[in-house]
Amino acid sequence: MKDRLQELKQRTKEIELSRDSHVPTTETEEQGVFLQQAVIYEREPVAERHLHEIQKLQESINNLADNVQKFGQQQKSLVASMRRFSLLKRESTITKEVKIQAEYINRSLNDLVKEVKKSEVENGPSSVVTRILKSQHASMFRHFQQIMFTYNDTIAAKQEKCKTFILRQLDVAGKEMSEEEVNDMLHQGKWEVFNESLLTEINITKAQLSEIEQRHKELVNLENQIKDLRDLFIQISLLVEEQGESINNIEMTVNSTKEYVNNTKEKFGLAVKYKKRNPCRVLCCWCCPCCSSK
Repeated sequence: MKDRLQELKQRTKEIELSRDSHVPTTETEEQGVFLQQAVIYEREPVAERHLHEIQKLQESINNLADNVQKFGQQQKSLVASMRRFSLLKRESTITKEVKIQAEYINRSLNDLVKEVKKSEVENGPSSVVTRILKSQHASMFRHFQQIMFTYNDTIAAKQEKCKTFILRQLDVAGKEMSEEEVNDMLHQGKWEVFNESLLTEINITKAQLSEIEQRHKELVNLENQIKDLRDLFIQISLLVEEQGESINNIEMTVNSTKEYVNNTKEKFGLAVKYKKRNPCRVLCCWCCPCCSSK
């Protein structure tokens, strides 16, 4: 949707300057000024506060998308070697930022929904402000939803990589474990599987043990991140259901408006046609312009 607020303000200033500079002398000029003034939304102004909040929220969504993209790029560089602590710390910082930003955006979208309902009560559902707020909320909500789905897919992919790495390292060390056993071990938090007793049992080196423990810690952190995001996705699903009804109402309104416009065009066409065929207009019109034209 194109933002034409600045164009409207510029047009308003031009009208005020032209009105102050000269007084219209003809009926045509007075009608032209009246039509230009009617374009200004006196009863339903596009509040700059709403536009500022929408722009700020859009910037937050863009920043969230950048952080999710950075997080995904880091996961592509996941290799079998032990990663440096600085890289792990940077990744943890990004995940914390993503969580904070996602919670802030979710609260802001909820506040925007409240503003839409408030505008519907004060200005009506078909007012300019209400329609602008609805369209902006729908657009930003879809963008936010796509970003969070991408982030969730990235976390799930990283989880699978860590599980695969643990299974591969255990297989190399001579310890056969199925994927189901690894999943049960992670869910139940059986840290004793990775303790020093394995060094004598299956001859795992300390470096291999440290690597496996590191991957296990990453999986535990991922589990915590997924739990934190679960509540957020539940709120998003509720908003999706609510927005589905709003979209259906908007579609019905657009269709009814389209039919109303078509009917109005037909009525205007018939009115013009009947006006031309009206015999009283030709026989009984004795005004000066008509007499002069005859």
